[in-house]
Amino acid sequence: MERKDAKSASRRILTLIAVILLAAVVVCAFTACSLFTDAVKGMFTGESSILGSDEGDGDGSSQQQPADTSGEDQGGDSTEQGDDPADHTTVVTDPPIEVNSTVVQITSSLTYDKASNTDMDIVATHPDLLYDKIVGMGFVNDAVPGQNVSVLSGLTKGSSSVRLDGHYLKTLAAGNYYFYYCVYNDVNNKTYYEPFRMVITNGNVAPTDVKINYDVDCPNVYVTFRCDCGGAHTVSLDSTNYNAAAGASRVRITTAVDKAVSHTAVVTCATSGHNTSVTKASPDASAISKGYFDYKYSYMGHKADGFLEDDDEAADLLEYLAYDGTVISKTMYVSAAVHTAITADASTYLSKIQSMISIPWSLQFGISCSASSKEVTFQIQKTNAGATISSEYEDTSSYLDLPIVSHHSEQNVRNRGGELPIDNKKGVAVRNVKELLAAVEKGYRPLAADSTLTIYNKARDFCYTYLTDEMSAMEKLHVIYDYLAGEIDYDHAALNLFTMIGHWDQSTALATARAEIDLELSKDSNGFSDSMKAAILAARDSATDINDLIKKLKNDYLQRLGAFSIEGVFDDGVAVCEGISYAFMLLARIEGIECYQITGYATQGSWIAHAWNKVRLEGVWYCVDATWGNVYFNDKTEKYVTHRYFMVPESAFIEDHMETTRVLASGFYVPAAAVADLALGDAEYYKSVETSSTLHSTLYISNYLELQAAVSYYVAGGSNYIEVLINPTYKPTTQNFLDAYQAAKGPGLYSITYNDEGRVFIAYFKS
Repeated sequence: MERKDAKSASRRILTLIAVILLAAVVVCAFTACSLFTDAVKGMFTGESSILGSDEGDGDGSSQQQPADTSGEDQGGDSTEQGDDPADHTTVVTDPPIEVNSTVVQITSSLTYDKASNTDMDIVATHPDLLYDKIVGMGFVNDAVPGQNVSVLSGLTKGSSSVRLDGHYLKTLAAGNYYFYYCVYNDVNNKTYYEPFRMVITNGNVAPTDVKINYDVDCPNVYVTFRCDCGGAHTVSLDSTNYNAAAGASRVRITTAVDKAVSHTAVVTCATSGHNTSVTKASPDASAISKGYFDYKYSYMGHKADGFLEDDDEAADLLEYLAYDGTVISKTMYVSAAVHTAITADASTYLSKIQSMISIPWSLQFGISCSASSKEVTFQIQKTNAGATISSEYEDTSSYLDLPIVSHHSEQNVRNRGGELPIDNKKGVAVRNVKELLAAVEKGYRPLAADSTLTIYNKARDFCYTYLTDEMSAMEKLHVIYDYLAGEIDYDHAALNLFTMIGHWDQSTALATARAEIDLELSKDSNGFSDSMKAAILAARDSATDINDLIKKLKNDYLQRLGAFSIEGVFDDGVAVCEGISYAFMLLARIEGIECYQITGYATQGSWIAHAWNKVRLEGVWYCVDATWGNVYFNDKTEKYVTHRYFMVPESAFIEDHMETTRVLASGFYVPAAAVADLALGDAEYYKSVETSSTLHSTLYISNYLELQAAVSYYVAGGSNYIEVLINPTYKPTTQNFLDAYQAAKGPGLYSITYNDEGRVFIAYFKS
């Protein structure tokens, strides 16, 4: 990597921006997805055309519910800073986004009062177009018929109406929500995604989820609650009053609380005057005498006691046990309600609690208890979250490190060991890399040790080396994206191993699987390193049956490869989408930029598991997929970076990326990811790259002259790969591109391999 010297920080930034403009791109085979992806994404259509040397120049025709954002508590008249990170996801109150309504006009009200206890009908007009669907991250999703939204009429062109289920709407907090009203043009086979804002109010606002909470910061006692009003509240515990400032969702009780007796809390909304009361009954005497109310464990910034009161506390405990990464157990004293549920059907209870948490690996929980005792032991019986195994990836293809994509050149202006933005966050202890990633994504500063600290410091070293304090957040994200897309190779060896395992099921004979292993190990094209071959052979020889073989290779080995985590990025320089998206999130968070990993599915013909990111700048969400920015061509002998998935709206993702959803107890589908807001931001990378100062044109192409300028811009930079964003009103042909290339390159016979997905056109020219 070439070092860049600069006379000043501002000069470096300008140089960086200038270099950014040149990202040459394209692919013959665009490999994508994660090993969770279970497959390879082929990008190009493979269409080709030949242009003779005597042809003319052409005529130029023709985008989990939001976390609680409270960061302040109040006890009495004094204000105490709370422990919650300040950058939790929130519903954007007044986003700087103009709602598009050029294709769809919604003629009905888009304000819903939760106090109405009714469903809501949305009526829209869209001339000459068919209704397709409604999609929203924290809102509605009609991908599953019968859930959340039902179509009243929408089979005729011109207008449609849909009904949103009022029971579902009432589960949403008051605030602003965005959704895409999607319509379909059956003439040009194009779907339009029109964003609109839905306002949810609560005319009967009252505090909910009121709890006398012993587990926020044991042994302190808090009263926690939620309320749609966003205003101030009065909180009383046993008739002693405390004031909760506007936006706060908890107060710390400053008087002594005897946990052996019952207590009553009342939370009153200053906005509506409504109040909610809750009484915590006195616990069993044995829970006190046996010390279960003393401090028991600390996890993700809160300290909990050993008395497990409800399902939420059970979910916290299981997540704490899961992130330990080893087989572990913890004995708790449970409430009568929890004990009844466990003794009635322990398996059903565990399944319910496990559905409340998100653990990115497979594991097995267990419960040990008796009907006569409320002392219950929760166990992690099996887990694949142990120490990460380096894949020792052996890259069989050469990497062409072109200066044209060196957006991550070393800066060397920060003092190593100096403060980074994440150092101002609340610190929490982490036990391993998986817990480190979970803590960082929640907005904490990880306090790590040993090998976990080593890998964390490698991420910090990236920020010291390639980023500067003078860079804007967008510039930092651009450098991070280009580094991960350009420098981190996709772990095809891990993918090939997964593909082999995926051929087997319980009906596969062990001898057949062993024979396939021998065959695949003999192929150099699989890229298996010596260490991978040794692990595969060990599993083959020791397996007792096909199920044992699958477990040994998939659960005990494959899913522990570094490619699935940041070790693959920072140790091996190779990863699948899981590791790449984790690394993007970590680097962004170190720089103080709110970012989450998103899990779900992606498609280029069939839906396969995938992971990407959402990032928020100045209140606006953007989508990022650095894995799909990893572009190979010429039989993988060269590599460039594409920006078609860099800081774009959900509408650019929604046709080939689908977030994972989960089902609430009420039967409604909600996002499983941490970000409930729809991404509407578009950084417009292509519009920022000037290709001609005379025409004032960019890589956003609206006519043939601008196309010529863009092609000439790439050719002048020594590239025969071009990437442009096409104005929907301009319909360039393949011949237009060939004509423009010949005009810039000179006489000759040229062929073009390209991908035209309607938004971004990527072409590779050959003589």
